Amino acid sequence: MIKWVISVIEKYKKSLLLIYFYIFIAQSIFLIEPYVLGKSIDGLLKREYQWVGVFLFIELLSVFFIYKRMVFDTKIYTSIYNDIVFNYLDSSEDSNTSTKIARTDLAHNIIDFLEHHIHYYIMSVLSIIGTLFFIFISHPPTGFVVLFCVPFICFIVWKFYKKIAQSTKISHTQHESKMNVFDSNNRENIFSFFKRRRRLWIYGSTIQGKNWSSLNAIKSIFLVLALVIFTNDSIDLTQGEAIAMYSYINQFLVSLLSIPVGVDMFTRMSDVIKRLKTII
Repeated sequence: MIKWVISVIEKYKKSLLLIYFYIFIAQSIFLIEPYVLGKSIDGLLKREYQWVGVFLFIELLSVFFIYKRMVFDTKIYTSIYNDIVFNYLDSSEDSNTSTKIARTDLAHNIIDFLEHHIHYYIMSVLSIIGTLFFIFISHPPTGFVVLFCVPFICFIVWKFYKKIAQSTKISHTQHESKMNVFDSNNRENIFSFFKRRRRLWIYGSTIQGKNWSSLNAIKSIFLVLALVIFTNDSIDLTQGEAIAMYSYINQFLVSLLSIPVGVDMFTRMSDVIKRLKTII
């Protein structure tokens, strides 16, 4: 799968690297924010304002790099999507119209992966490394507590995502038959199609709901546990330090949720690419 994606984006690699550089800078600035915010709050309580100026500066700098990325990346991703679609259509003359429409629609999953998920993974990896660094620097026992959350997250992913992958594959297969069902002009077939689609959506949503609830329950438990460990073992803790540590702990645990998101996207991408490669 990875080799196929690389072959698709090869001629855009310099533009993509520039996009990811903007994300890297913006996220690195974002990692400093809780620390500077904590200092700003402690300073304001003492009527000192220099850290507030620093906070405003890094916020505006982050906005600048996010803006640069937003006005540039859509041009690149729409070009990649058109390349995928045109390559597919040039090689799929024997496919029926329903399959062509469905697979060109599904091809947008690849763009979603590049435009949203890769961005999300870059930010998550930076957040996991950066927040863990700040947590360990401030209070190592708290760092070990939040790290212990990782095997629990991985267990939940292992438990649910085989069923989610199966649901995704069945849903994609049914989507490919949509045009054929409408072309039949058979009211019973059309109603049956949408009733089955509803059942698939409900099944997928139920599995995702159980997965989401389990993950967030684990996150909440470890968030509270980490805060208890940190506050019970800290002497002369300022309000700013407490807020900064809460932000880093919460950001680390939220970033761990990129693990199930990544597995979910991998299953979708794998299925879509297999369908496109049957022709290309």
